[in-house]
Amino acid sequence: MQLWQDGLVAMLAAIGLASLMWMVVRALFFAQPERRQGVVALIPAQGDGDALEQQVHTLERMRREQGVLGMILLVDCGLTDEGQRVSRLLAREDRWVALCQMEEIGRYLSGA
Repeated sequence: MQLWQDGLVAMLAAIGLASLMWMVVRALFFAQPERRQGVVALIPAQGDGDALEQQVHTLERMRREQGVLGMILLVDCGLTDEGQRVSRLLAREDRWVALCQMEEIGRYLSGA
């Protein structure tokens, strides 16, 4: 019975030590870099915006994990009503995503 209890305590100690080591490794190697506010991703949105959601979510993940960019700008290059609806929903989801017309790009770039 004593051997079984010693084994259980050793296993729990090993798990605790491994968890502490993982926290240290994660803090050192996966630290959040500063977000680059001046970097803007321009996505020319056309048609129904079929791949738009995937592109935006990929860029959001890159921004969140790597701090690669600041703003994602969806540029209306001939969106249908459905594409505009999808774009507006994506812009409403995240404050770092915006929908604009081609003429408005300069306003976003000068403020970035």
